[in-house]
Amino acid sequence: MSNRFPFTKLAHNPVKPQLVLANGDQFVVLNTSNGEIIKALPAEELKKETVSDNYRSIAFSKDGSLLVTSGENKAICVWNTSDWSLNVSRTAYKRVNAIQFNNDATTVVAADKFGDVYCHPVKENVKDEEKLNPIVGHVSMVTDMVLSPNEKYVITSDRDEHVRVSRYPNGYNIESFCLGHTDVVTCIGILPWNEELLVSAGGDGSIRVWEYIKGKQVQCLDLKEQIEPYKPVASDANSEDAIVNTLAFDEKNKLLVVGFAKSRALIVLEWKEDKFLYKDTVLTPLPILDIAFDLEGKLWISSDPSNEDKNDLVSVLSLNDGKFSLIESNNALVKQINESEVTRVNIMPDIYTIFGLRKFLDLPENIEGEEAKNSKKRKTE
Repeated sequence: MSNRFPFTKLAHNPVKPQLVLANGDQFVVLNTSNGEIIKALPAEELKKETVSDNYRSIAFSKDGSLLVTSGENKAICVWNTSDWSLNVSRTAYKRVNAIQFNNDATTVVAADKFGDVYCHPVKENVKDEEKLNPIVGHVSMVTDMVLSPNEKYVITSDRDEHVRVSRYPNGYNIESFCLGHTDVVTCIGILPWNEELLVSAGGDGSIRVWEYIKGKQVQCLDLKEQIEPYKPVASDANSEDAIVNTLAFDEKNKLLVVGFAKSRALIVLEWKEDKFLYKDTVLTPLPILDIAFDLEGKLWISSDPSNEDKNDLVSVLSLNDGKFSLIESNNALVKQINESEVTRVNIMPDIYTIFGLRKFLDLPENIEGEEAKNSKKRKTE
């Protein structure tokens, strides 16, 4: 029996009511003001033996006119958001883990699984054979990357708990390191309301705020207590602790929403007196894969349907009187996307590869309880 493949990644246009939802080998686009499907899946793509995560990394240009995507197929594709035609396609050297346009959308900056960051020109006449040199190199996998709004710095996080601030485009000039995380850093983002501050999160359950140019930590907020009741059941040492897999900023209300892999809980933080404070925990019907705010402040959520056809793939939270509430599933805003056809696969791939970023050894089968907890070791490679 085939299973519906979920929407594994979301990205919202910064100026238009367009939400892109990655669905394996394809992506869907919907209008977030009325729920209409702008770009549906091709009929020939609906049934597959298996799929590849070809849209693992997606980002819009600053003016919203272009979308860049990349994933398992290593293709860096630039799309025109007016008609969703493909403008440019070139091949990355290694699989891309994070991607972003520069401010004028003439360059795509891409960080790959081998720890390198490259600048790919957005030109139709540039051939794949043209050799590019990396502007940044890590000794471990880069997990996320952002350009500073003034384009003076490229900021990268890696599997070895580092956040590095390098000058852009001369990344060999390292400005600072933001050090303090005790597990893999999975997500970084610059505060929309204060571009001098960076937020980082990952496997240690903390949200950290940095004056990134100085490499100075200005806040560490531990969320272990808040997420503990909603942690998924651990299948191995790597998934024993909750791990942050997505962050979303609401600039208007100065909120940060934090999602954890395999968990139904969203932790809502509020920015007050120059720091984040815990505001609320919002439970969703299903485990959360990704989240994104639209232009009206609604929070879109893609979910893991757990191989059940009856479960919705997408839900939406609206903010009323400072509290998030779930929009009813029969509302036209979400009804159309949840009733639309998505890719069906016979073999469901692992959609929680984020746990593999941890470097814990599997525990011996004969060690249990407290002894097992104390025996957790890190891999050396």
